[in-house]
Amino acid sequence: MAGGADTFVEEMQAEIPHLRRFAKAMTGSRDAGDDLMQTALERALRSRSQFKDGAVLRPWLFAIVRNAFLDECRKFGRQGRQVSLEDWYEGVSLAPSQEQCLELDEVVRAMEKLRPEERTTLQLSAFGGLSHAQIAFQTGVAIGTVKAACHAPESLSADTSH
Repeated sequence: MAGGADTFVEEMQAEIPHLRRFAKAMTGSRDAGDDLMQTALERALRSRSQFKDGAVLRPWLFAIVRNAFLDECRKFGRQGRQVSLEDWYEGVSLAPSQEQCLELDEVVRAMEKLRPEERTTLQLSAFGGLSHAQIAFQTGVAIGTVKAACHAPESLSADTSH
């Protein structure tokens, strides 16, 4: 990169389509992927001085995207999902019905039957709102295994034989 900052920016711009696909795969959404990519590009420009001349740019940029994604996951884990007061109030019911309580008990019993890694995967998907790619990355489990755990209704079917 002997050409300096202009060459760096040009080469970074050439990597944008690759970064966009990578960010979308990590977030599971085009909009969230674009936001992640923008954050990563801003970080790359701020950290330009840390890039070693002669190094390959793409892996460096992909590492920045991955680290930005992990930062977002950690932030999401600390803060949880943000809900407006109006939306929260609309979703609040005064008291659950007896049928709702029984259904919840069935779900809890079925989840207790799952292996710990299946339970964690399901909880991250259903309650954490994470994409399959995010769950796979966070837990270190192959994405196919995550998809299978999230879409296996037989693993949560309650025992109705008694």
